[in-house]
Amino acid sequence: MAKIVCVLYDDPVDGYPKTYPRDDIPKIDAYPDGQTTPSPKGIDFKPGELLGSVSGELGLRRFLENAGHTFVVTSDKDGKDSRLDKELPDTEIVISQPFWPAYMTAERFAKAPKLKLVVTAGIGSDHTDLQAARLYVSGTDLHVDRACGGRSQSR
Repeated sequence: MAKIVCVLYDDPVDGYPKTYPRDDIPKIDAYPDGQTTPSPKGIDFKPGELLGSVSGELGLRRFLENAGHTFVVTSDKDGKDSRLDKELPDTEIVISQPFWPAYMTAERFAKAPKLKLVVTAGIGSDHTDLQAARLYVSGTDLHVDRACGGRSQSR
């Protein structure tokens, strides 16, 4: 099974707010074109909770560990002795965020011989050295991708 390292924001120092502006957002059951919204069989978080910090773990821990994967979550991403760098040698997937990115450089690709996927949990991929990824990809199955809100609509 895969080892996945997820680099997320630290939890808020003063704790989470008691209410959020989004608390009043209505539940959406269908999109304007009639398509239904995703309906996962099981989630281990309350819809509306903040998942993008270390304690939120993007809501992935139970799902990944139940499937037999190792899931490491950290905010420590900078410096040669960072937790991210220490985990890279046997990591297959790195997930980070656009505004707290784990910069995937040529040096990091060299430390990660098992790496198969680099994902941005949001928009953009400018914190991944795509030229270095192309060189690294030679003879491997490395993919660089982003996971943005696939069905978003602005008005």
